[in-house]
Amino acid sequence: MASCAPASATVFCHRVAEHAASGAIRDVLEHARLSYAPEALSEGAVFGFSGALALSARISGSALPAIDLDGRTPSLERELLRHLGLAADWCTTDDPDEAWRLLRAELQAGRPTLVRADRAELDYRAGGRHDTLHAIVVTGLDAEAGIVWVADADFAQPQPCTLDALARARRSPAWPEPARHGMLRLRPGARLAHPRAAVAAALRRTVQNMRRPRRSEHMHIRCGLEAVDAVADSWERLPAMAGERLAQTLAALRFGICEGGSGGALYRSLQARFLHDAAALLGSEPLTRAALACDDLADAWRALGGSLACEDVAIAHESARPWLGRIQALERRHVELVEQHLSESRASVA
Repeated sequence: MASCAPASATVFCHRVAEHAASGAIRDVLEHARLSYAPEALSEGAVFGFSGALALSARISGSALPAIDLDGRTPSLERELLRHLGLAADWCTTDDPDEAWRLLRAELQAGRPTLVRADRAELDYRAGGRHDTLHAIVVTGLDAEAGIVWVADADFAQPQPCTLDALARARRSPAWPEPARHGMLRLRPGARLAHPRAAVAAALRRTVQNMRRPRRSEHMHIRCGLEAVDAVADSWERLPAMAGERLAQTLAALRFGICEGGSGGALYRSLQARFLHDAAALLGSEPLTRAALACDDLADAWRALGGSLACEDVAIAHESARPWLGRIQALERRHVELVEQHLSESRASVA
């Protein structure tokens, strides 16, 4: 679609991001001039302030892939805004007309707006996989041309999207859940919470996700630290579990760890950046140590993903084993150091 973006779209500050939702909210917060420092919040800080870091593993020989991983909770936007103390509404509806009315009102008021949109339905993309949790920022409307302008994590420049395609993407019922026209409405005049309170709220949620996660109703899913133990314990028998589908399972694992919008290390690299930023903001030595441990953890996940790229599946499976052991240790070390910071913070307040 050949078209030149108007000034209203190009004036919106946008950068390519590793994770769509974190990048989109970072852009919205920068536009609203909401930050704890003269510079904008980093993408990692935005992810980390949500407390969304988690781990879940579905392990079943009857499924494809036989092991499937996820490194974050499904919900990120609402928790992030709550931790930051921002007055905002997360709007969902099954009525397309109501959804368009809400979005159009924000655009007409000059407010770039984050929406969820199935990436496979967006016409400036070349099809591809479905993802209804994909977040974009709609920055402008050209009603005469029948398009909106979109800031998308994978593109450096504003992208034109037809109104029909946007409508399809916003109402999509595809994987992993119906999009339901999800839209973030940031209320004017918002102010950030105190940084110490925001960091503590985010870290408490992360510890909860890893130490005391909500137990899945699915018998084959393990969550939190139990998930990484379950993967390590099942690794030796994975070839027997997956059978002829071992190559597909290893490829799917590698994609989930290294690609798929997970920051290249199952979101651990984004968490490490948050911890570095939070340590500098609060002057916390335990958070500095947690950040360094999370750097190592991200490197270990990257190495695991790299080992799975070997074309010889037997070698790929065997070479991944030591990295799983290191990941087990570092996942616990990261959580322990975060807990140490929280404990020392409580003691200092008391």
